[in-house]
Amino acid sequence: MHQLIWVFASFGGAMLTYFFQRIGLNVVVASCCVGLLGALLSYLLKMPHLAYVIFAGSFVGMTSPKVGGYGFVVIASIFCGIVYGQSLKLFEGFGGKLGATAFVSSVSTHYLLSVLKKVLKLKLLK
Repeated sequence: MHQLIWVFASFGGAMLTYFFQRIGLNVVVASCCVGLLGALLSYLLKMPHLAYVIFAGSFVGMTSPKVGGYGFVVIASIFCGIVYGQSLKLFEGFGGKLGATAFVSSVSTHYLLSVLKKVLKLKLLK
């Protein structure tokens, strides 16, 4: 159940940050705004990890439109929620966990989409 919450929270944080970025807000300001909303939501719902995963998702949402669009951010945010949930106990006490989680998710998404593009091109040529 918690894993599903992490995925939705990451998705929401990423999409909101990416949306704010697309309407002209600086990516850092967009991420901060989403982080503040996540902290408020986390406080109101009494779920401390909710703010963390929303903030990790906001790092994914800082993706440049030159790298990927909304589809990229959707896939990367889902990966981010999954990676966050799986690494809860793994990186306990280490700094940089949220940024590393977003980085791993974004890079994984980039390579996954690159491989899919190559496979689909090859199948179309045959």
